[in-house]
Amino acid sequence: MNKVTLTCTLAAVMTLAGCGSTPPRVAQEKVVTINGTDMTFGGIYNVDKNHFELSINGEPVMKGRFAPYTPTLNLSTDYQGEDISSYCYFGSVLQERGGKFGMIAGMIQASQQKSGDKCEIKVAGEIKEHLYF
Repeated sequence: MNKVTLTCTLAAVMTLAGCGSTPPRVAQEKVVTINGTDMTFGGIYNVDKNHFELSINGEPVMKGRFAPYTPTLNLSTDYQGEDISSYCYFGSVLQERGGKFGMIAGMIQASQQKSGDKCEIKVAGEIKEHLYF
């Protein structure tokens, strides 16, 4: 095998290896005015690493992981003197399990109208906005 063929083969293998990863789910940012100050909320969920992150003004302030077979995640923080929390429901966490479990989970969630991936953003316990992933 000559050097050119080997280089091309390695490049093709490396390109294909990157295709196996799932792109992260990113929420569209939402701006909320709190006590006269605009705060931009955003979020990202890395499916492959089961790593979830919510940000305020581009700063990652709340991080977590979904427990096995659990589509909910509650996070909270104190940000600039404000009590910020979230309740997240990711139906895809269960549906992606595949097989009969994924199919049954999908049917149950659809019957309860809870099949999307979203987070309620709360300030001082009051829902201010929703982030959709």
